[in-house]
Amino acid sequence: MSLLSFITHQSDADAIGFPGDMDTEPTRCGNVGNSMLYSYKDIVLPPPTTAHGTYFNGTNDDVENLDEYQEGGYHPIHINDFLDCERRYRVLHKLGHGGFSTIWLCRDHYLNKYVAVKVLTAEFGPDEVAEITILRHLDQNHPGARYIASPLDHFATRGPNGTHQCIVLPLLGQSCSPDLWLHLDDPAPVLRKLCSQVVQAMDCLHKSGIGHGDFRPANILIKLKDVDLLEEDELLSLLSAPEPGGVFASDGKELPPCSPRCLIPAADLSRLTARCLTEEICLIDFGESFLAASPPPDLGTPEGYLPPEMLIDDRNDPVGLTCDIWALGCTLIEIRLQMPLFYMLYGPDEVLNEMVSFFGKFPQHWWARWKQRQDFRDEDGKLFQRRVDVDGEPYNIDSILRGNRQVMTTVDGVLQVVKTMQFPPEEMLDLKDLLVRVCAYAPENRPSASQILRHRWLNDGPAGKIFAL
Repeated sequence: MSLLSFITHQSDADAIGFPGDMDTEPTRCGNVGNSMLYSYKDIVLPPPTTAHGTYFNGTNDDVENLDEYQEGGYHPIHINDFLDCERRYRVLHKLGHGGFSTIWLCRDHYLNKYVAVKVLTAEFGPDEVAEITILRHLDQNHPGARYIASPLDHFATRGPNGTHQCIVLPLLGQSCSPDLWLHLDDPAPVLRKLCSQVVQAMDCLHKSGIGHGDFRPANILIKLKDVDLLEEDELLSLLSAPEPGGVFASDGKELPPCSPRCLIPAADLSRLTARCLTEEICLIDFGESFLAASPPPDLGTPEGYLPPEMLIDDRNDPVGLTCDIWALGCTLIEIRLQMPLFYMLYGPDEVLNEMVSFFGKFPQHWWARWKQRQDFRDEDGKLFQRRVDVDGEPYNIDSILRGNRQVMTTVDGVLQVVKTMQFPPEEMLDLKDLLVRVCAYAPENRPSASQILRHRWLNDGPAGKIFAL
């Protein structure tokens, strides 16, 4: 048995011997076959220390990088801090973090409501905040504008690491995938309704001359209702109170001013779903957004939502609104199926290979530039190793559109299905038709968002002209 295999099957993975010198002598605890097993449970490795001599002593990995609390970096924030000098926005909990910001659940004491405040790293000036500079071009009269998270307020706060731009946004719930369907009595019609709203949001952006640049379900959240009726203690009880992990100086002295006293894991907003869920989405995170007239040289979108022209080696294809359209296709199918289109893949070449399985061989000018194609396929585009789905059929786009999704649990020792979401064949044919059109290889052949809105899958309409202009 290999070492990896043994760890995978061992209920207590701590009881395994590793080669190499250790500062502490392990305790012998038994044998497996001819292998000696040791316990290293008593060995405590010191946490990593930052360049400022600080370390995080918490147990949760879902926190920001402590190293980034430095000049130009994150702003140190604690529970019950007021973020502004007017003492309007008081911190109640952490909502999340990104590479350039932390996001906080706050109480707006002027309007007596809950909001989300995004605090950017100090490297950004007021003219570099996309939520302000880009979204001022948004056509607020477009029907899709209601599905876009426009700032409620913005201000700057000064701290030990610099001046930080702060964006006040509506408080929103969980993302629209992959677990939303578990909270819905009849998921399919609700998910299709949300898909229509998603397309309307993109139509509003594109007609306003704006590209989102990072369009995916993680940036599409569900609006909440009645949350402002909750008292603070009640809201925090639903979310679970913050559980800070301490930050300490390695020399035992006081922390430097640049450092927070603790790091806080993000609240689980899905815990609000049962009480506050609506059937309306809101598009967030415009950190990668751009004006169509001046697109960036590249995109920060994860590989599973990038079009092939952004993944091919030595690419020379420009960024444009059609990149959003490809990401929209991936997003629509993920919302409906509650599972990513490109799932459990590692690196751009595996994503490109999956694209060929779903949509066919690339055009020759792309095919020739995909240097790693020979690791997966012959020059006709056929896989070197035949791949089949659970039904024994060749793996293709139909493989992910068949069947259903289920949640199973053990009841009295018997495995039982507790929830099922069906994928009706007729509906899946329409969804496939939409996906193949939206994910056209040639960017100029991808439909606009307004055309997509007229597709029969989003309208339950009869077959016929789908993208009539």
